[in-house]
Amino acid sequence: MTTYHAVQRTQERAGMSLAKAERFIRNAVKRGLSADSFKSIEYEYLKSYDDEDGSRAVAYNSYCFIVSGDNICITMFALPDWFGKNNKNKKKKKLRDVTKYSLGCLFEEIEEDLSDFVCA
Repeated sequence: MTTYHAVQRTQERAGMSLAKAERFIRNAVKRGLSADSFKSIEYEYLKSYDDEDGSRAVAYNSYCFIVSGDNICITMFALPDWFGKNNKNKKKKKLRDVTKYSLGCLFEEIEEDLSDFVCA
């Protein structure tokens, strides 16, 4: 089940037709992941949309669906870009061949030196 508002929002925000939007919502309610499926930041984000009346947030295909206790979709919106990404390793990876990457800088210096040269 779904509300008319949820179908409208899905059509508007995901750019889908009526039939695709209804199917998308059904799949989200059936297959979407709740807050208990995630850890740390994602868990807290989805848990912040949970309510006392039994409504919960469900993540599905880069969208968040608010679902009531009776499994009726109320609304949907896009999840933030960071949601679901691995936020643990922010360190830069070591370059294997440093000379390969320094060639770009060398070409820039040559172009600057040749800019003063005028062909006759």
